[in-house]
Amino acid sequence: MGPSFKAGPTAKPVILILALLFLVCPPALAGDILLRISTSYDSPLSTPSQSGMLDRIIKEACCRVDVGCEIVHTSTERSLVVVNQGLLDGEINRIEGMENSFPNLVRVPEPNMRMHFVAFATRDIPISGWDSIRKLRVGLVSGWKILERNTEGFPRLTKLTKIGNLFRMLELGRLDVVLYSKLSGYEQIRNLGYRDIRHLSPPLCSKDMFLYLHKNHAELAVPLAAALREMKRDGTWDAIVKETRGSPHRDLPRPLPGL
Repeated sequence: MGPSFKAGPTAKPVILILALLFLVCPPALAGDILLRISTSYDSPLSTPSQSGMLDRIIKEACCRVDVGCEIVHTSTERSLVVVNQGLLDGEINRIEGMENSFPNLVRVPEPNMRMHFVAFATRDIPISGWDSIRKLRVGLVSGWKILERNTEGFPRLTKLTKIGNLFRMLELGRLDVVLYSKLSGYEQIRNLGYRDIRHLSPPLCSKDMFLYLHKNHAELAVPLAAALREMKRDGTWDAIVKETRGSPHRDLPRPLPGL
């Protein structure tokens, strides 16, 4: 499953909506403000061409409030830091509460998406929450705060900067599980050509994810939230998700059953 959200009225045909996006909000009409938004995600959420799912959702929301937007790739570990320092204007997609650790951040009070955090494995391992994986050899990407907080003190924890390296360790039997988002994880697995890796059920947790702005742009938080809600009502959000998510489970084995 990809990101989920309780959509409003039935969306208009996807092709029509996508064709109308540039008519409703052409980039040339963006205002004088240009937000440089940090992302550490890979495809399908963010791409170098700024055409990933989150890229398009956030750029469309900004366009609707007459603000320009550029998506800038940074490392997961550095992303929140550089935004908190004001070197970039926003962080594209984080869980609620980041403002408690990074006081210069302001959360846009409407979710971009709901993200499912899962354990990937090559064998059947029964799981039932964070404690059930404590004794395993666990791998995660440095800077994913929700994963770091819930695995603090784990005795056999490996943190790397690249998810591909973690999946390689898993494939070679050097890790028992790799923790990552379900949607992005399957994209990486498919790109790497691994056929024996799949997620365990149930998810370790599922969280709403939010755009954060540097406090210098705090006045945009409420208008951007309204734009995101409008996109969900008029079908634009659904259209972008359907167009960009692909088929993350295509040509992969069925998920391991977990418990």
